[in-house]
Amino acid sequence: MAKKLKQANQKKDNEKLTINNISVGMKIPDSTNNPQDWEITNDLVKQMRRYEQESNKSAIWRNKITGNFLYFKYVEEHPKFIKEKKKLEKNEIETEIKELEEKEVDVEENMLLDCIEDYKTKYGVKNVNINTKKFKTFYADWKEFGYQEK
Repeated sequence: MAKKLKQANQKKDNEKLTINNISVGMKIPDSTNNPQDWEITNDLVKQMRRYEQESNKSAIWRNKITGNFLYFKYVEEHPKFIKEKKKLEKNEIETEIKELEEKEVDVEENMLLDCIEDYKTKYGVKNVNINTKKFKTFYADWKEFGYQEK
């Protein structure tokens, strides 16, 4: 008798849970690092259906609620979270742009200093005026032919 009950319970456990075969009042764990049991409500089922329609992914996988669905649920219930995240991303992009601009300025400065050194050795001068026509043409030719970026 006990074996039959165990077999019946195993069949229920082996069933693959989906939105269609869960019922209100059931408790399903989630698949996060700190799992907790979620009680199924009508609102939760509606959110799961919306998630599956929008993302073409299942809200339940291996009989557990997925982390992606929980993220979707959190964002849906906390719309200011997305605004803050976008604001952070925008600030990060601005700082990256500033860093790239600084690197480009450094590269240009290093090129100019290298060119000045080459100009000094070629013409045997101690000081170089970078505003003269002679230096400007030398610099243009040097960039075009003499400078090889590593």
